[in-house]
Amino acid sequence: MTLDRPKFLWVSASPSLKCFHRRLLNSLSKVVEIEFWEYYQTLDESSSIDSGINLLHEYLSNLVQPVHLIGHGIGGVIALGYARKYPDQVSSLILLSVAVQPAIDWHSYYYARLHSLPSSRECILRSIALNLFPSTCASHIHGLVDRLERDLVEAPSNHSLFRLDTLAEGGVEMPLMICGSQDDPVINLPVLSGWNSYLKSVDTIWRSSTGGHFFHHFHSDLTNYQIQQFWQKLEPGLVLDLLVRAEFN
Repeated sequence: MTLDRPKFLWVSASPSLKCFHRRLLNSLSKVVEIEFWEYYQTLDESSSIDSGINLLHEYLSNLVQPVHLIGHGIGGVIALGYARKYPDQVSSLILLSVAVQPAIDWHSYYYARLHSLPSSRECILRSIALNLFPSTCASHIHGLVDRLERDLVEAPSNHSLFRLDTLAEGGVEMPLMICGSQDDPVINLPVLSGWNSYLKSVDTIWRSSTGGHFFHHFHSDLTNYQIQQFWQKLEPGLVLDLLVRAEFN
């Protein structure tokens, strides 16, 4: 028996940081029926991207039709791994703040700085919070540091102070959109531009001028517009048809 799943799915693997997806999800939900899937890693299980991919497959195994996947950061890495392993299940893939070397993320950025700088964990996390969230007022920094610290425990990652992991580079079979920010210290322009070697003619790469690692939080409407343009190019009338349908229901 197959189930009629939503055609659009956001993949998340960072419970403490999912609040920064809310603005974009709210914007997208006005034009498409988008569902939110989240991987919760417990303290008693090993940290593994593969576990997230397998659980996502369990969720989508009875899919009636291929789904449009979207993911940011580690959630995007899980979506990428799923799309490579089960290409027939995915119509398109949109990755936000995901490097051409998928293992490069804010966790690897943190461990590299922790290894090289003679500073405390709290000082480094505070510095990273300021880098990841540019223009954030001082009163919010403590809360951001707390969220980042929890993400180091909750999100699946093979990185540690003793070893930075790598994952397979390459593209995907289905249409691909890569989104990033020109001032992201983690997925910087050279890292983001590395995707150009794997892009097909139908693929798109878009860079926000500002916004840092969570540019889609600060520029949700602009990111929403760019994503809709990508979907519209793949299936002319898709987004507009859904919008009209929503207005009459």
